[in-house]
Order: sequence, then structure tokens, then C-alpha cells
Amino acid sequence: MTLPSAKFELEQFPTLVWDDVALNAAPEVRGALERVLDRQDGICLTDDERYGLARCEGVDLLALLVAANELRRELVGNIVSYVVNRNINFTNICFVGCKFCAFSRGPREADAYFHSLEDMGRKAKEAWDVGATEVCIQGGLPHGLPQFYYRDILRAVKNAAPDMHIHAFSPMEMVYGVELTGMPLRDYLMMLRDNGLDTLPGTAAEILDDEVRHVLSRNKLSTAQWQEVIRTAHSCGIPSTSTLMYGHMETPDHWVRQLL
Repeated sequence: MTLPSAKFELEQFPTLVWDDVALNAAPEVRGALERVLDRQDGICLTDDERYGLARCEGVDLLALLVAANELRRELVGNIVSYVVNRNINFTNICFVGCKFCAFSRGPREADAYFHSLEDMGRKAKEAWDVGATEVCIQGGLPHGLPQFYYRDILRAVKNAAPDMHIHAFSPMEMVYGVELTGMPLRDYLMMLRDNGLDTLPGTAAEILDDEVRHVLSRNKLSTAQWQEVIRTAHSCGIPSTSTLMYGHMETPDHWVRQLL
């Protein structure tokens, strides 16, 4: 198996620039985007501007995309990098019952599975041997999970591939782990960090609005709990990502509020 380089330079194609689209945009859209592009000190868009940009269509949307591309190029240039990663879901058995999920299974379904700790170590070593530098580990939430199983997964992976970066366990899994162990959240996160957790997937966020969450996944953690896990992880030196699931019952206003 031959893996590509994990860094390359974007090919240069003719692209639109701000001056090509600015005059066609609505004045309020153009004004907000120009303030961002000018990088004015202390810039802060108003709520009306934020919601307006989120709802852009037609030429205004094109202006937003061109402005975003220019800002991206200014901030980080045209070098693109990525992580060679193996995604390992240790089980698809889950009791949460999110309405949008096609992954979870009941424990008696024919295609339910639960990987052993030995399986997890073997899969991590397989990935390392073909050039992966990271594993992403998440799973369903099964009843009766051993008390320190999340910690034990980390140990199994680090024993098999000591230098592998472990990006693992959503805030929902963190809350479940706290329930299983009875440990304070901060102590629990520090235990996982000390056993090999490098970064945290900011999944289980869906849309950070409790009214929407009540419809999509009423048994999942609340918006406040999600934020508490992420902020506590950051304070423990565990960086995270953050996800936003769109295209269901949410509105552009929900996107803005989650980004804030």
C-alpha cells in the first residue's frame, strides 16, 4: 500500500477575487465582509450581520465565498496538509437512540459487534505499519460497559503503537465514563490524558440548541454539558475539534449561535 504525502500545495487555478464580486453584493453584505477582510482591530459583526451572512443567497453568497477564500489564503496560504488516520469504532451497540443514526444496533441484532482490547491494539498496529499517524476511536454507548473501558482502550492502543496519536471519545462518551466511574469530570479527563488521550473529537454536538437536540437526540447530553466537557478538556491540555451537523430541522440562525 502506498500512501500519498501528507502535505501538498494547492494547484493554481484562475479564481475570483474580491474586486470581481464586491460591487454586485448587497451593501450590507459588502460592508460586513469588507470590515472582516480589512482586519480592523476589534472587529465584531453585529447579530444582524451574522444572521444575514448565514442566510446569503445568489450573488451575496458568491461574495461570501470569495471573501472567505481570500481570508483563508491570507491566514494560512495554499499549503494543505492532512492526517493519515484510521477510524476505529469499537462497538455499534448503543442505547441512546438518536433519530438520525444509521450506525447503532441493539445487542441482539445480527450485525452488532464489540471489539476486544486485543482487537483495538491490533487495528492500531495495522494502521501504524502502513503509515497512519492517528487513530480516531469512538463507539456506541452499550449498557454494562466495564467501568474503566475507555482508559483500557487507550492503554491497548499505546501498548501496540506507542507513537500513535489518539483522537478519541466524544463528550457524550466522556459523560458516560464519568457516570461509570463516579469520578469528577476533570479528574476523569486527566486520567485519560495520562493514559494516552491526545485530542478529543468534538462530536455529539449536532446542533448546540437544546430545543433541536430534544427532537433529534433527547437522551444525549445537553448543550451545557457538551460545553463543559470541551472547556474542561482544554483546561487539561487536551485540544479538541468541534462538529456541526446541518441539513435537518435547524436554521442558519442555529449555525451562527453554535459558532458563537
